[in-house]
Amino acid sequence: MPLPMEMAAPESYVDSPFTDDIATVALPKGFNVPTMTLFDGTTDPCDHISQFKQKMMVTTATGASKEACMCKGFGSTLTGAALQWFVGLPNGTISSFTDLVNAFNQQFSSSRRTPKQPSDLYRIVQEIGESIKDYVTRFNAEKVSIRGCDTSTAIKAFRQGLDKESDLYKELTMYPCERFEEVQQRATAALRLEEDIQARKGITNFDKPIRKISIEKKDERAKPYRRPNISRVA
Repeated sequence: MPLPMEMAAPESYVDSPFTDDIATVALPKGFNVPTMTLFDGTTDPCDHISQFKQKMMVTTATGASKEACMCKGFGSTLTGAALQWFVGLPNGTISSFTDLVNAFNQQFSSSRRTPKQPSDLYRIVQEIGESIKDYVTRFNAEKVSIRGCDTSTAIKAFRQGLDKESDLYKELTMYPCERFEEVQQRATAALRLEEDIQARKGITNFDKPIRKISIEKKDERAKPYRRPNISRVA
């Protein structure tokens, strides 16, 4: 038998997981939670928190009003199991946005992605025929996703991943860099050279004269009729 529908308790509309320091703060006039992807508990909670903070930067509230906006607006970004968790928080247990974030991350810690390590950068290798631009783009995207990536590891991994026959690899080997910004500058210079060579090849191919292929035309003029020579057998 299905369970009977629970009846709402009197004055349940005043239920709030926040303490009075948060719950009693009036929100700025016209405040709206920015539109963003709703969190249902299946994706990385840290990504959702980061996106929420970035979206809330546009609010003009400050001080206690700012924190109240962060706390009260967070529930509007949840759906499904995550929303049920938020609604089920005991009254008066959240006194700050930090408390809310800690409880949120702890509840959905199983959905977090496995943190990447700096050593994972050694897996980024320039493929055969891949341009320097595409390799640098892939490497930078991986490097940004690793928190606390040290400079020496990034420089070594970038050099090791390059094509060993490329001029950029030889230059970085002969003249090592101490800062990753220097590596990016040399990669940018190599990229410009690569693009210039490709552009010149295109111009050279465009300027080449088109070879005319001579085709012998058959003489289609009418020829006089010739009676075949048929010898009769006596």
